[in-house]
Amino acid sequence: MTKSEVAPTHERTRSAPSAIRRVIDARAKPLSQRTQIIVTVVVCVLLVVASVWAWRRARLSFSDIDWIAILVAFCVAAPATLGLKMLEYDTAARLIGSRAHFRRALDVAIVSSAANLLPIPGSLLVTAHSLSEQGATYGEAAFASAIPSLAWLGIAGIIGGLGVVVAGNAAVGAVLSVGGLACFGVAGYMFLRAAPARGRPQLAIRIVVIETSWVGLSGFRMWLALRAIGVSATPAQVLALAVAGAMAVAIGFLPAGIGAREALIALLSPIIKLPLSQGVVLGVIDRVVWITFLALAAVVVAIWRSSHPETPEDAALNLPPPATSP
Repeated sequence: MTKSEVAPTHERTRSAPSAIRRVIDARAKPLSQRTQIIVTVVVCVLLVVASVWAWRRARLSFSDIDWIAILVAFCVAAPATLGLKMLEYDTAARLIGSRAHFRRALDVAIVSSAANLLPIPGSLLVTAHSLSEQGATYGEAAFASAIPSLAWLGIAGIIGGLGVVVAGNAAVGAVLSVGGLACFGVAGYMFLRAAPARGRPQLAIRIVVIETSWVGLSGFRMWLALRAIGVSATPAQVLALAVAGAMAVAIGFLPAGIGAREALIALLSPIIKLPLSQGVVLGVIDRVVWITFLALAAVVVAIWRSSHPETPEDAALNLPPPATSP
């Protein structure tokens, strides 16, 4: 591997469009602590009120819940989500010419997912900070972190938009699909400006596969949540709901991690001919399952890390590969 293929991350990202860089750098800064507290309290209160209203409006009781669907969501869908998050971080690391060892990818996946529950661009902050420890500047790290997210938003917009069209709302579906194409185009342009020259096609395919899998997994999670409350849905409807999860990727750039995804699901539900109350409930169920799994995973990883400290060999796998002469 030559120096030109490994080291010129600075040169690649300096040539990136200044407007895109300014947006990313601006959103890679947290809100003030006071603002975070206020937003968190307000959003949590609104979410609780909305959940109670939706639960009563849907006339549900705990005896109505399909606990098998909840179990599958917890034991299958949630671990798969964490696994994709790990792969996504490793992909961002490859964009700066580095790699992510399993332990670092797992840590970043858990911490960044938890950070997204706060009214800060949590995932972007955590991912960019970790990538900066692997040899990139903070701006380069934020730029690389944004590429998979924009690709996810684009692919979800395209697939989900088609789902909305099939579900019965051509106008909204068309808007989502066009927006998805635009996001995917921006992600592709950023990728061409930032990705290492060596292995670029394989890395592009890797990103598309991972982000498409995100959309499918998001749809599966929505289907399980709907099944948990006894609601049947078509494939087009669950894929349309997957757009909500992808649109919530904007949480990396906008505040209010808690509540944004639930609100988007609730807003999309009537558009695809599902009651608003059901949309609120399924969004809350999906969130509760994910938070519970995430908390348990964090405890298990903390216990495992305490008994298996990182070795110098493990740490070396997180560093950029050494440059070699041509």
